[in-house]
Amino acid sequence: MPPPATNNADSLTTGLLREDTDPIKSPDDPISGSSDSGGGFSSSSQGGDEVNIPAEPERRTGRQKLPEPTRQESAENDENIGAYYLDKKNWRAALSRFESAHVLDPENPDVYWGLAEAQRQLGDYSSAKANYQKVMEYDPDSKHSKEAKKYLKMPEIANAPAAAGSQPEKTQQ
Repeated sequence: MPPPATNNADSLTTGLLREDTDPIKSPDDPISGSSDSGGGFSSSSQGGDEVNIPAEPERRTGRQKLPEPTRQESAENDENIGAYYLDKKNWRAALSRFESAHVLDPENPDVYWGLAEAQRQLGDYSSAKANYQKVMEYDPDSKHSKEAKKYLKMPEIANAPAAAGSQPEKTQQ
């Protein structure tokens, strides 16, 4: 057993050493076995009036389910990846990405441009012709429109039969 305390600070320290629990107590929790004149509270409560303790956030009742992660499809993402594949001369991959972009954004002239470029490189001239015409229809003053006019004058595209329907055909290659 420790020797008796001689001053108030020693008394608090001795009382804390005797505790088997956490030495930091709430001002409302008395220290058992302490005989100091400080009201039976630990020294950690001194100056406690100045401590600003944030309120606990409200707890929700019940268990909230988080939405399952999904692939966020966007025409812009497909268009950017399609353009990357065009630059790398991977025509089939570019065509696939531009077809996906077309489903999500069917009035985007840049998507029609990408479709036409991939189809032209794959030899699907009738589909390329239809898509070049769509580029000119949707954005007649753009850079792509001017290039589309140039490609539409190429013999293989100019002489290609019109693609069936208003939607571009998917190639079977």
